[in-house]
Amino acid sequence: MRGMIAAPTRRILNMKEAASYMGMSVTTFREQVAPQVKGVRVLPKRISYDVEELNSFIDRMSGKSTDSHEQNFWDKFR
Repeated sequence: MRGMIAAPTRRILNMKEAASYMGMSVTTFREQVAPQVKGVRVLPKRISYDVEELNSFIDRMSGKSTDSHEQNFWDKFR
């Protein structure tokens, strides 16, 4: 299993960890992801990122819906 990145067990990641989780450089993360993902201010001068928000971003970018009501075909007939 060499070279594989284990899924994080913590929910909040700093920018470097979030970039690694997303498989990109910190610069790319800062330019492409950070403006679209709400950061969490855990410390006064540090913004961290919620893994669930990062996963939702990935779902949106891949065309998956993050709204469970949109995923159920029959909901539109209620």
